[in-house]
Amino acid sequence: MGLGCLRAMVVRAGCTVLLAAALAAAFLYRQQLLDFYRDWRGRGEEYVAPAADGTRGALAKLEALARPGGPAYVDLRAAEIGAIIEAALAQARSRVVDSVRVALLEGQIRVRGSLDLSGVPRSLLGPLAGAVGEREPVTIGGPLTVDSAGQLSLTVSYLQLRDFPFPAGTIPRLLEAARIPGARGGRVPLPGLPRVGDVRVSRSAVRWYRRQP
Repeated sequence: MGLGCLRAMVVRAGCTVLLAAALAAAFLYRQQLLDFYRDWRGRGEEYVAPAADGTRGALAKLEALARPGGPAYVDLRAAEIGAIIEAALAQARSRVVDSVRVALLEGQIRVRGSLDLSGVPRSLLGPLAGAVGEREPVTIGGPLTVDSAGQLSLTVSYLQLRDFPFPAGTIPRLLEAARIPGARGGRVPLPGLPRVGDVRVSRSAVRWYRRQP
């Protein structure tokens, strides 16, 4: 056996030992690793309950944009956005999402709640088809957009049931099957709001801009 072959065998054996040690460590510390992953995934996301006064404070700010001489923009807190979403969900015949909490990220919002899955075909749930009940924790998220008429929608680009994120291509059908009010093509309208010109989301607030005549 040549020296080169011997060296290759030693390298392979060393790699095998290192791989076995890594797998053993991952198994022994699996809970700590899982906790770390969850903390890392959720860092910077501070979920808050809807504002106690409902949409009253949020609507007062938005209506100021439409008044002559009103401000060029107004800022709404996560709690006020939560109140707007709560009000939109309350218009449905049955409550498909409850226990709403909202977090603000750069360029998008995240909404957590409890989703009614009783009407969702199991075929849409992929690997979770046999593991979920009729109501499960859900997180949805994406940017807020304003159309040419000044109406606001949430474009859902992120959806997670329990700890399982769904591929983007499956989200529109799942939203519609779950009877999210007005959901179509992955967009969820937020009705009942004054028309605005534009909206920008940051971690501190959602900024709404005055609509130009």
